[in-house]
Amino acid sequence: MELRDYLRVLRVRMWTVVYAVVVVTVTALVVSLVQSPSYMGEAKVLVSEKDTGAALFGTVLPEFSAQPERGLQTQVQLMQLRPLAEATIKRLDLQVTPEELLDRVAVNSLGQTNIVRVRATSGDPERAAAIANSIAEGYVSWSRDSKRESLRAARVEVEKRLEEAKEEILELGRRIDAEGKSDDLAAELAIATGAYTTLAEKLEQLRINEELEVGSGRVVSAAVVDPDPVAPNPMRNTLLGVVVGLMFGVGMAFLNEYLDNTLKSTEEVERLLDAPVLGHVPLERFEKGETRRLTIVQKPGSPAAEAYRVLRNSLDFVNFEHDIRTVVVTSAAPGEGKSTVAANLAASLAQAGSKVALVSCDFRRPTTEQFFGIRNMIGLSDVLTGAHSMKAALQRPGDEHLLVMTSGKMPPNPSELLGSKKMEELIRNLEEWADWVIIDTPPLLAVADPAAVARWSDGVLLVTRAGASTRDALVKARQMLDKVGARVIGSVIWGIEHSGSSGSYYSGYYGHYYYADYYSADERGGSRGQPDSGARSSAAQTKAEAPPDMAWVPAKSPGRRVAEFAGRVMAGVLGFMVVIAIAAVVAYFLAQYMGVDILAMWPALW
Repeated sequence: MELRDYLRVLRVRMWTVVYAVVVVTVTALVVSLVQSPSYMGEAKVLVSEKDTGAALFGTVLPEFSAQPERGLQTQVQLMQLRPLAEATIKRLDLQVTPEELLDRVAVNSLGQTNIVRVRATSGDPERAAAIANSIAEGYVSWSRDSKRESLRAARVEVEKRLEEAKEEILELGRRIDAEGKSDDLAAELAIATGAYTTLAEKLEQLRINEELEVGSGRVVSAAVVDPDPVAPNPMRNTLLGVVVGLMFGVGMAFLNEYLDNTLKSTEEVERLLDAPVLGHVPLERFEKGETRRLTIVQKPGSPAAEAYRVLRNSLDFVNFEHDIRTVVVTSAAPGEGKSTVAANLAASLAQAGSKVALVSCDFRRPTTEQFFGIRNMIGLSDVLTGAHSMKAALQRPGDEHLLVMTSGKMPPNPSELLGSKKMEELIRNLEEWADWVIIDTPPLLAVADPAAVARWSDGVLLVTRAGASTRDALVKARQMLDKVGARVIGSVIWGIEHSGSSGSYYSGYYGHYYYADYYSADERGGSRGQPDSGARSSAAQTKAEAPPDMAWVPAKSPGRRVAEFAGRVMAGVLGFMVVIAIAAVVAYFLAQYMGVDILAMWPALW
């Protein structure tokens, strides 16, 4: 897919994105408005890198200099242990469990520093500050007591050794008094006295270190009461709702596009059928009480009528060798506009001066008579069963170049009749008079009738409906035609909407749509759209009979122009929001990489 394909998906499924943005944004705003205010208290603790009181003999040993990040994260985790939470609950008389309290507390280091931030949230600003200070002070006290306990154990051990050295000195003194002074006793006494002196010095040093030990942490910034709530923040939540809704909507748009199995473009139809698309027919809006319309006659100046003329011309181009006379018009599934296309194509060919015979083979749901205002008393089934002659079944709906044969009554064996030699003989007899024989059949995947009659035709024209026909159905329909040796000469895309999920994918009739003013009638003597030269004689009579308001395509209404302008504005807004969302995501990850809390900076920036 190219960039314009992605933009086309966003344009076609624009309302999916809009709905997602609106729903998520409104939800975020409503939640923000009904949510109880939450306040935050923040305390900062400086974690010392050196342990100045751990050495027994005055040597300052590093505690985590070899791996400072690991040591700092260890202290951060120590601040979130259950004992500290229990002590805070007891000290502040909180009616919560340790787990609930820890859920309200966030502890993290600031960037590449040894400063640890303790944040606590609560519905009371004073309690939030008290919890943060209690956690910070509790960690400092625990760290100080832990290190002092280590020094105290060392002091007790030195005092014990000092008592042993004292006893040894006294014992040597008694021996000297009893045995007399000798060089050996004097040397032992000197060693014992030196050891005693050293131990006494160490004992004094340990006592001083024990009193001076403050632990690994020190509160450098106590939490203060902040009367401004940190949550909810309607402005921030609304903006985040817009960004999240936009990302969610875009994701849903592409997910729907991936899961949507309907045909999306002219190129896709041509690729699956291995045949050209001969026409694009826009969707028509019927008036109240109207179910069928022969557009080429009743509204000759409409975009749909012009599309049928394009289809007629395209069919002439495909038939440049004049080897196609009988055309089966069918579709893969019901409701895809095959009967409408067949009736209007036959009338269009007749308007161009060609002799046309339209035969309806849809015994189950006949509709051909509704387009031409004729009766379905005697039809194709009566001819194939021998009840009536072909001449008796043919009807002329008003145009001398057009003959119509309705389907007639429902026979017991429709597929066998359509595949019989009598059907072939009927077609050959019609070809003796007609330049074109158009056969309207049921859908291919519904019944076996189209495949049965397609073997007697020169080509098959497959009708697909924009936004409704699926790839699987079209592929199966093509396979069924291949099995009976039918030739697919092309396809027609029917029911294209100018706006919506289906219309924007297809191209082919928009030129006429956008330049519809060229075809419009000006009651004060302006220009009028003229039918092509081949249809002048028949169209002149039709134009005289048709009411003026049905004969020509009106110019764009102000409402449509406003809708188109609103669509362009919405597309621009969505594009701007996509850029903002991408910039916000990039800024967030850059801030995380650099150790900057962009959410904390947002109120100041705003």
